[in-house]
Amino acid sequence: MKNLLLNLNKNIFLAMALFLSLAVITSCGDDDDGNGGTTPPTTEDPSMVNANFTSQVDAENSLTYNFTNNSVVNGITDTSFDSAWDFGGDGTSTEASPSFTFSAEGTYTVTLTVTASDGEVGTATETIEVTAPRNRYAVITDTKDDDTGELRLSVDSIAVGRLTCMYRVAEGPGMDIQDGFVTVNGRSTTGDFAIVEVRLKDNAPHEFREGASDETIADANFPEGAPDVWVPVEVSWTSDGVGTPLYTVVIGGQTVITDAISTTNGGDGDVEGHLAATIDGAANFQWKYASNSTVSDGVYHVDDIVVYSSDSGSETIVFEDDFQGRTAGEDLNPEINLDSPYHPNSSDASVGEDQ
Repeated sequence: MKNLLLNLNKNIFLAMALFLSLAVITSCGDDDDGNGGTTPPTTEDPSMVNANFTSQVDAENSLTYNFTNNSVVNGITDTSFDSAWDFGGDGTSTEASPSFTFSAEGTYTVTLTVTASDGEVGTATETIEVTAPRNRYAVITDTKDDDTGELRLSVDSIAVGRLTCMYRVAEGPGMDIQDGFVTVNGRSTTGDFAIVEVRLKDNAPHEFREGASDETIADANFPEGAPDVWVPVEVSWTSDGVGTPLYTVVIGGQTVITDAISTTNGGDGDVEGHLAATIDGAANFQWKYASNSTVSDGVYHVDDIVVYSSDSGSETIVFEDDFQGRTAGEDLNPEINLDSPYHPNSSDASVGEDQ
């Protein structure tokens, strides 16, 4: 009897163990799709892409815009995205926040396409009115009757070099245009010690003021000046460290004189001083307007100044200024404007801008 009860208890225990095993197996099989398969693992929902950007015109070039990408991707773990820019058919970029220079003024629809890591796409557009850069230049006036308006630049002496610039004279309300001057000096800015100084006129042939002998004056082939026209000027010089430099002048593409000998107009007493001031070549450049005894309501504009040196054997740029990086109305006297590279003797010289 005892053995019978023991066997019965064992059978009950085995039955209960079998039941529990089946229950566990059934519980583990809850993902059964009813067809012998399993339900796929849960995936993330599609991302939410918010494409957005801002634009800012460049301070130095109105054709250039700086774009800031403010796009955001939400809803997924990897929130990175790719960017594709279309600048109104004028160009493209895949940078996140590019700068772009448009080819011309006009109306452009800029489109940013943002692609999230899961393939979701968002776009943003902005219409931009692009304007051509306004030309800036030096404006030299003459508001005082005891001096001339002047823009002056000083550099280390250049034995062999050249100066190029553009100039324009313009009428004031009283249509009073005075003469403008381009002067290439050595160590001294005294007129009699100039390598050469050219007088720019508005209604007559230009002429030499300093540095030219009677023979050079007779041989010169000056064009006639005119108001409201930009004209290129080039003065080149060569100094051998023994005598006074030779110079060549070209105005408006017309050669005025070639390899003229710099001389003094101050008489025999200035010959020695002139040689000492110019023997090493050019070091000072002046753009002057009007005279010491008059006041003019006209203006003298100067632009695209470049000073070259060939002292090293090949021509290099020593100084250049197209005034585009400056602000209209900015004073060019460094005692007033610390950012000005010009000489403190500059006066009545500021930055102008075409309207």
